[in-house]
Amino acid sequence: MHRFPRLRLAPLALAWLIPSAAQAYYPCNGPGPGEVLIGVDPGGNGVAPTPLCEFVGEEGAGGYSAPGGSWVDQYATIVWGTDTTGAPTYSWYINASSQAEADNGALAQCQASGFRDCRIAMGVTNGAIAVAIDSSGSLHTDWGEDARQAKKKALRFCKKQGGKGCKIERVLESPAAWVSN
Repeated sequence: MHRFPRLRLAPLALAWLIPSAAQAYYPCNGPGPGEVLIGVDPGGNGVAPTPLCEFVGEEGAGGYSAPGGSWVDQYATIVWGTDTTGAPTYSWYINASSQAEADNGALAQCQASGFRDCRIAMGVTNGAIAVAIDSSGSLHTDWGEDARQAKKKALRFCKKQGGKGCKIERVLESPAAWVSN
């Protein structure tokens, strides 16, 4: 009968087998809903500094709650109208606390500017609205979770509608806001 020698491993040698707690922070592009910025990794060796975030809360009614504050939804609306020469134009209202406030604010701004035929074109919650204009002066809009996505979608919509020479004229951002307790 052949006997294998008994192995005696130091407890530290087996430490890699024991699960450890996950890091509470992670690289991010800035805090989003349910997150807070806890610091910045300085980077180095050609690597840019990176923000570090931590998840602190779960989604709740009307926002995200966490110790020390909460995320609050922000609303935006864009309104189409025509100016005194009959050319298409627009007004907007951003960072409102409700969609009704954003809608009413944008319509009021349109009318206060002396525009006619004011009508709601689009609203967004915690996002961005981009306005594209084509070479004929027609306006087109679309929304996205951020400015980049909204621009891309607005240009695509402008071209899909037959617009030539489409370019972004304006981006309206209305991201969720952190409100401290």
